[in-house]
Amino acid sequence: MKIQQHDFVKEQGVPCSFVVEYNRDVQADDLFAVVRVNASDEEYVARFDVVKIENVDEDAVSTFKLTLDSDIPQGRYVYDVFVYDANNKPKAKILKGHILVKASISDRGRKHGRDSGNTNV
Repeated sequence: MKIQQHDFVKEQGVPCSFVVEYNRDVQADDLFAVVRVNASDEEYVARFDVVKIENVDEDAVSTFKLTLDSDIPQGRYVYDVFVYDANNKPKAKILKGHILVKASISDRGRKHGRDSGNTNV
């Protein structure tokens, strides 16, 4: 089975969600979805909340909503979604991708020196 890839951009401090359809019957507790700085890192910087939802597509056996609610610092990250077996071991990776976390709109002016606190004209 080919691992699907989905890359996306996220604004820092703003939750984001997407839907994953899977062709096997699994529960939300069977999925483990994490964000890391590098694909080879053992430790992760954030974990997706996974909720099983009603199937949208006739061909999907299981459908999930993944939400990344963590306030991750600006930068580039990778994420993976794994299906775990009954022994709590990864059985299959079903999705991977890259995340670009951009500054929130309220922080962008400060980065360019526009909000330095200097009110002198």
